[in-house]
Amino acid sequence: MKKQSKVKSLVESILDIFIGFIIYLPINYFVLPFFTEGINNHEILTMLQISAIYTSIALVRKYTIRRWFIKV
Repeated sequence: MKKQSKVKSLVESILDIFIGFIIYLPINYFVLPFFTEGINNHEILTMLQISAIYTSIALVRKYTIRRWFIKV
């Protein structure tokens, strides 16, 4: 396995955070309104559903960026 330099790790982290920010802006805009009633009522199921959506997206994002950085 190829060892990653500190600079490359820093660039990967910054890029990951930036891409996450860009991805989650429209997701917040379009997804969260579907859950407003559950959020207002503090429902556990709503919290779990929102967390599952964000975690799934984050997993795909992290995996994709990690694989891309391994190739370069």
